Order: sequence, then C-alpha cells, then structure tokens
Amino acid sequence: MLRLRGGGLGQIKVEATLAALAAKYKVEKKICRRCYATLPIKAMNCRKRKCGHNSDLRMKKKRK
Repeated sequence: MLRLRGGGLGQIKVEATLAALAAKYKVEKKICRRCYATLPIKAMNCRKRKCGHNSDLRMKKKRK
C-alpha cells in the first residue's frame, strides 16, 4: 500500500530582505499576558478593553 510522505525538495532559500520584512510583520510582536492579544513591537499597554489596557506584555516567542 502506498503512503504519502513529507519532505519536499529540501530547504527553501529566502532573500535576507524578504526574511526581515516577514519577521517584522509576523515574528517581532508583543503579546499581552492576560488576554494574549498580539501587539506591535513599540506597544506599552494592551489595546484591548477586556484586560483593562494591561501593561504586562512579553515578546512573542520565536518558532523553532
């Protein structure tokens, strides 16, 4: 019986400028510790009302 297997053609090379641009919009974010809202890197307080505009933020974790 045949099975589908993952793998593909190997690692895909991405230009450095495109990788930096993608990181800016996807990876370099802050997360509110109460409501888990995704915020811009320069945020000092959460924008959400449900957590009371909390100032307890953390950096988004990097993917492995």
